[in-house]
Amino acid sequence: MSNDESPVGPDEDDLVSETTSLLETFGLTAYEAKCFVALTRIGHGTARELAEVADVPRPRVYDSVESLQERGLADVQDSQPRRFRASDPRDAVETIRREYGERLDRLEGLLPRLKSPEPREERAGVWVVEGDDAVSDRLAGLAADATGELLVVVAVESLLTDDLLEALSAADERGVAVTAGSPSPAIRDAIADAAPGATVLETWTWWTDHPIEAGEISAILMADGSELLVSSDLETDLPGVDRHSAVWTDDERAPLVGMMRPLLANAIRFGPEASGPA
Repeated sequence: MSNDESPVGPDEDDLVSETTSLLETFGLTAYEAKCFVALTRIGHGTARELAEVADVPRPRVYDSVESLQERGLADVQDSQPRRFRASDPRDAVETIRREYGERLDRLEGLLPRLKSPEPREERAGVWVVEGDDAVSDRLAGLAADATGELLVVVAVESLLTDDLLEALSAADERGVAVTAGSPSPAIRDAIADAAPGATVLETWTWWTDHPIEAGEISAILMADGSELLVSSDLETDLPGVDRHSAVWTDDERAPLVGMMRPLLANAIRFGPEASGPA
């Protein structure tokens, strides 16, 4: 084993495992990822040293490092025995970032070309998104698209992400009429700080207590009277762990939109003097 290698403890085992798994998500094979992590740890080494540290069969070290070299992630010294060195961590990250950026740019150009020049007429529909991240991302996306009016109700702080606050702030800055309601003082304060021009009100229409109970509405957003999302807080099998699920539509023809527009507009404007916690 190389003298450059540091002892491996439980914490470092976790670090090595997590880094290796993450590299595999960027297209490296398991052996390539293990070799790169091992090279990063020891700095440089021979195939024998690398095989020991990476726990990779020695014959596979050579082709793995050659693949890393082709991707700009490793250097090979033509000596006897051959020695290998990983790219600097920052350079490696930038190489991977550039590689995936180029692929995404290419994909961005290809996908629109797949769309039919004469799209099929789509029936008005309501869609479902599952999971906290998916719901909060959809909320932020709908807020970002608003041009005239935003009606927003948020009862769960985890859904009020930085992205959603930034979208509300940007909407406020471009002149969108933002009206927001929540039973939570912290949520109301955060929205008021992000969007100073917004009308922010205490709203209890859908709740009797806060924090809300599992199964209750966790957020509602309507943009321009035509795009709508309604999410609920669903109890999971794990004690004390909830999960958000939402229905949404971006089609004003959907019956749900016509039903919710007047209801939401009136309910969101109920202040504490009109309603309150039981």
